[in-house]
Amino acid sequence: MPLNPNRHIIIVGAGPLISRSLSHYLASQNWRIVLISRTEQKLQAYAAETAKLYPSAPPVLTRTADASDPSSLLSALDWAASQLDGKVDVLCYNAAIVRPTNLMGLTPEVLTSDFEITTVGLLVAGQWFPKHANKDHIPAGEYPLLLVAGSELNKNPVPSYSSLSVAKAASQNLTDQFFQVLTSEQSILVGQPLIVQPIIPNQEGGWINKSDPEVIVKEVFQSFFEAREAIGVNGEGIKGWIRDRVW
Repeated sequence: MPLNPNRHIIIVGAGPLISRSLSHYLASQNWRIVLISRTEQKLQAYAAETAKLYPSAPPVLTRTADASDPSSLLSALDWAASQLDGKVDVLCYNAAIVRPTNLMGLTPEVLTSDFEITTVGLLVAGQWFPKHANKDHIPAGEYPLLLVAGSELNKNPVPSYSSLSVAKAASQNLTDQFFQVLTSEQSILVGQPLIVQPIIPNQEGGWINKSDPEVIVKEVFQSFFEAREAIGVNGEGIKGWIRDRVW
């Protein structure tokens, strides 16, 4: 189902997997996209690739920031909102450090750093969003959305990925809290795509399991974007909103 065009998204933690595939999908729907991550060179490569694939779409904008640094992240978010006329339809938080960290060798410094990126950054972004969420379309049944990429590491932690397991568990707890507050107090939906299996490229091409980023975007992320446009007048569909979608 096609999405309403000319909508705006900020993606924090833009990388080569989910965020890249999500950008391609939304560019095909004529959305305005702002990508935020640490590395300018990679951001420019993602933007150029999207422009080549979808030349008629609005240019993808980019901004460097450290999601673990509140002042850096807030500055980037403020800039992004200014480029989107101050109205953000979807804020997607996808910042995390994915690397092996054995529990018995994990240092407090690494755990703290990963926690700051995954959880503190989400706190900053989630608190920032209400002031910039686009609520102009609510009378027509379309609601702004905070979308937080998650997993099931909160239920099934992996000691060889100890730091990520801890950080993701905390992030998902925080997402649960935003879900309790933002929808009732700010008319902002909250969604969690939960990816069970790791996304691992195959050396021969493709992916070693069902976690193909393009498939994940099509089967999980797309559903959130379609559902947020179909809440109905007077918020009739909010009670039926599905916060967690598992792949």
